[in-house]
Amino acid sequence: MQYPRICLCAMLACLFSCFGTVMGQETIDLKSLADSVRKANGKPNFLPLGMHFLELAKERKDTANISDAYAILANHYYELGDTDSLRLVTYEYMDWADRCHRNTDRYQAWRQYIQRMTEKGLQEEVMKETDLLCKDAEKRKDKYGMASGEMCIGYNHRVFGQNIKLCLEYYDSALKHFEEGKYYRDAYVVSLNIIQTYLARQSYSDAVPYLDRLGQLGKTVEGKDVVIGEALYMRYYQFRVIAVLGIKGEKAAEPYIREANAYYLKNKESISQEGWFGYKIMCSQILGNIGNAVAYMDSLINYQRSIGNYYPGNYRQKAIMLEQIGHYKEACRAFAEYSQLNDSVRTAEMDEQLNKYTAQFEVDRLKMEKLELSEKMSRERLAFVFGAGCVILLLLILVTYLYIRTLSMNRKLDVARKELQKMGRIKSSFIQHVTHELRTPLNSVVGFSALLAEEGLDVEDAREYSGQVEKNSAYLLELIDNIIDIADMDSQTADMPKEAVDVNACCLECIDELGGKQKEGVELQWIPSPDAPVIQTVRAWMKRVLTLLLDNAGKFTEKGVIRLQCEEDKENNIIRFIIEDTGIGIEPQYQETVFERFFKVDSFTPGTGLGLSIARQVMDIVDGKIYLDTSYNGGVRVVVEWPMN
Repeated sequence: MQYPRICLCAMLACLFSCFGTVMGQETIDLKSLADSVRKANGKPNFLPLGMHFLELAKERKDTANISDAYAILANHYYELGDTDSLRLVTYEYMDWADRCHRNTDRYQAWRQYIQRMTEKGLQEEVMKETDLLCKDAEKRKDKYGMASGEMCIGYNHRVFGQNIKLCLEYYDSALKHFEEGKYYRDAYVVSLNIIQTYLARQSYSDAVPYLDRLGQLGKTVEGKDVVIGEALYMRYYQFRVIAVLGIKGEKAAEPYIREANAYYLKNKESISQEGWFGYKIMCSQILGNIGNAVAYMDSLINYQRSIGNYYPGNYRQKAIMLEQIGHYKEACRAFAEYSQLNDSVRTAEMDEQLNKYTAQFEVDRLKMEKLELSEKMSRERLAFVFGAGCVILLLLILVTYLYIRTLSMNRKLDVARKELQKMGRIKSSFIQHVTHELRTPLNSVVGFSALLAEEGLDVEDAREYSGQVEKNSAYLLELIDNIIDIADMDSQTADMPKEAVDVNACCLECIDELGGKQKEGVELQWIPSPDAPVIQTVRAWMKRVLTLLLDNAGKFTEKGVIRLQCEEDKENNIIRFIIEDTGIGIEPQYQETVFERFFKVDSFTPGTGLGLSIARQVMDIVDGKIYLDTSYNGGVRVVVEWPMN
C-alpha cells in the first residue's frame, strides 16, 4: 500500500502545482470553487481542481469546506472503482478529523467507506474495517461510533450473510442509540435501511411503523440546525409509495405517487440511478408486472457494472423473477451468473488475503527464530518456576473444585430438605381438608339415616330426609372420586398409554354428558373446529379436564350460555379449548387461588373444590397450560392449551 500511496501523492502534487499557477488562492470564493469541482466530475480537469479546492480550504482552515472537499474526492474515486485511492482519501480525512476532535465526522466517513466496500463485494476488507471500527469506538467509549459499528454489522449480515434477523437486530440497536444521542440524520438513514429491508422481503406492514417514525422525525428537526438532505427525503417518499402499494393497492397509492413525482421533479439530483431503478423494480413487482421488473433489473445491473459495483444478490433476484414468469432458461442463466460472481468475488478476496497472511507469517517466523535464540539461555530457570507454579495451580484448582462441589451438594441437600418440608405441609393440609370435607356429609348421612329409622315419620319428612341422605352421599362419592383422581395422578406421569383422539368427537362427548344437567334457562353451545386434527394423547385425561370445566361452569351459571369452543394453533403446535359462561364470575383476588385444592369462593355452593385443581394437575402432566382469561367480563372464561405432541 505504501508504494501506490507515494505515487499517488506525487502525481497529485504535480497536478496541483500545474493548476496552482493558473488560480490565485486569496481571491477565489470557496463556494464557487466547490460548485466548479462538482460540475467537473468525470472530466479531465476534475482531479487538479478538486485537490486545489482541498488545499485552499486547508490554508483558510475552513473545516466545512475541508470536509466537503474530502467527500467530493471520495465520491470521485468510488465512482471510478479505485478502491486504493478511496481508502487513502478516507483515512487521510479520518486522521484530520481525529486531530480536530471531530469524532462524529470521523466515524461517519469510516462507516461510509465500509458501506462502499460492501457494495464493491470486498467482504474481507469490509469485515476487517468493521472490526477495527467497533474496537476503536469501544476503546474510546464513543456511543456514536458504537452505533455506527452496529449499523455496519447489520449491513454486512444483509448483503453477505443474508441473515435478515440479525441485520434487523443490529439496525434497531443502532437506531436506538442514534435517537438517544439526538443524531437525527443518522437515525433517518438507519430507519430507511430498516424500511428497505422489510420492503425487500415484502413485509409491507412491518415497514409502516418506521415510515411513521420518519414522518415524525421530519417534524422534529424542523427549526433545528439539522440537514436531512433531499436524497434521503426522496427515499422516504419512494418507500412510502411502495408500502402503500403493497398494502392497499395502486388506487390508494396514487396521491403518494404524485407527491413523490412532484418532489423528484423539484429535486432531480436527489436520487441516484441505483435508487431510481430499485424503486421501479419494487413498484413493478408489487403491481404484478414482472416483465418490467426484469427490464429494470437489467438496467440496474448494467449501471452497476459500469461503475465497478458487484451485487451477486441482484442476479439471484433476477433469476427468481424470471422463474415467476416461466422463463426457466433465462432464470438458469441468471442463477449461474449469480453463483459464478459470488464465488469469484469471494475467491479473489480470499487469495489476496492469503498472500498477505503468508507474507506476514514469514516475517513472524523470522522474529520467532530470533526470540527462540535469545530465550534458550533462560528456559532452564523458567522450567523450575513454571513447574512450581503448575503444582500450586493444580492445588488451587483441586481446593476450588472441592469447595464448589461441597457448596453444590449443600445446595442440593437444602433444596431436597425444603421440598420434603413442603411435601409434609401439603400432606398435612390435604389430610386436614379431606377429614373436614368427609366429616360434614358423613354426619348428615348418619343423622338423617337415624331419623329415617325412627317410627312415626310422615311421608313428606321421610322424603326430605331421604333427599338429604342422597345429596350427601352423592357429594361423598364425588369427593372420593376426586381424591382417587388426585392420588392416581400424583403417581402417574406423562408416559401413559396414548391413543388417537378425534378432538371434535371428544368435545361432543363431554357436551352430551353435561346436556340436560345445566340449570333451566342456560343454553349449552358447542363451536367445533373446522380443521381440528386427530392427535395422540391420553383420551381419559382430555375428557376429564373438559368435563370438570363444563361441570364447574354449570354450577355457577343461573342463566345465559355455557360455551365450549375448540381451535387449532399450528404456529404453537397446540389445541386450544375455550370454556366460557355467563355466570357470576370470579373476583380478581381469587383468580389464581381457584386452582388450589379444596378452594371454594363460596362455601355454600355445592362441590368439593377439587375440580380446577385436578384440571391443572392434568395439564402439568401433559406439559400444557390452563388459565383464566382476565379480559373476559361476562362471567368466566377458562383457556386450556393442550399440546398436539
